[in-house]
Amino acid sequence: MVIIFGWGRGEAQDRGEVVPTVCPNCHNQVYLHEIRSNKQVSLYFVPLASYGSDVYLACPICRHGVEIGPGHRSAVDAMVYATRMVRTGQLAPAAYQAQVDRFLSEMGLSASPAAATRTTPAAPRDESVTERIANLAKLKAQGVLTEEEFTAAKRRLLGLDPD
Repeated sequence: MVIIFGWGRGEAQDRGEVVPTVCPNCHNQVYLHEIRSNKQVSLYFVPLASYGSDVYLACPICRHGVEIGPGHRSAVDAMVYATRMVRTGQLAPAAYQAQVDRFLSEMGLSASPAAATRTTPAAPRDESVTERIANLAKLKAQGVLTEEEFTAAKRRLLGLDPD
């Protein structure tokens, strides 16, 4: 009787755009993508159970990647959310760029000034000052904005600080 079993990585899943930057490997301006790969046990080449996963930030062109540890996963989730918000016009480009710079620094990736030209969000829809402050408060509550960034953005919206 022959039993064939194994373990290893399953199929990698591209979970979408995370952050704009210049790829350190191919030097293209790209949005790094979140790639998740589940570790699986299989019997006769049929996956039976997962026993963990690895998460990477990878270039969509050359697939060069950086592994993300468990301690950075919440920062990746916050950056994914910020990227979606800037694309829909719910986050100001300046606040987004500050978030990008902080994220890249936290991850040990070099921020490039050329990457800022890649962040072209949709035109923001007209909102009242109250709605904009409420959106900023949501971002602060989710950890996208720090207390200082929230206060500065709120002061600009209220006209208390010049741009």
